Amino acid sequence: MLRTLLLLLAIALLAGCSGGETADSEQSASPAPPPESTPPPALHAPTEEEIAAARAAGKVRLVLDTEKGPIELELDGEAAPIAVANFLNLVNVGFYNAMPFHRVEPGFVIQAGDPSRAGHPPVGYTLPDEVSPLRHVRGTLAMARLYRGNVMIPNSASTQFYICLGDAPHLDRAGFTAFGSVIEGLDVIDRIAVADKILEARVLPKPQDDAT
Repeated sequence: MLRTLLLLLAIALLAGCSGGETADSEQSASPAPPPESTPPPALHAPTEEEIAAARAAGKVRLVLDTEKGPIELELDGEAAPIAVANFLNLVNVGFYNAMPFHRVEPGFVIQAGDPSRAGHPPVGYTLPDEVSPLRHVRGTLAMARLYRGNVMIPNSASTQFYICLGDAPHLDRAGFTAFGSVIEGLDVIDRIAVADKILEARVLPKPQDDAT
């Protein structure tokens, strides 16, 4: 009888060890799923609320930190609220960070903002042209438009912008939307070359009114 009890105890111990090894094997064969990654912020055409906010804000300053130095810009939300709202949206999500200038025409313009140059997909929207009171002079910031077959397409701006290196009144006549200007860094725009990058684009805080 003692032999029978010992035999039953041995069988029970073997069964317990076997069950434990099987469970461990199943756990190692099914690793925990990786943590979910946060999707990039969705880009969208400016909403009516964002356009109204840009118009109400009026003048907004921001800086493009480039490989050749900082370019400080002043956007004019009263002059072109749609373009300003769009530009601020793109700056705030980091769209222009690491973006290269892909076009440099000495004495004319420098241009950046092509999504494909920074590995971004197309944004999927375009902006209506705006009748802006700002003129195309040295330092003017404006939205670029598409050309197809040497024909300029109205209402086709989205992310690409240019800065004038000299006066360009013919761009006023062509209806391009000017929405800001360089207020510091004109020497920097003259030094920009093709493939120079915008390291970071950021909005600057509004200057405090001087105490009286």
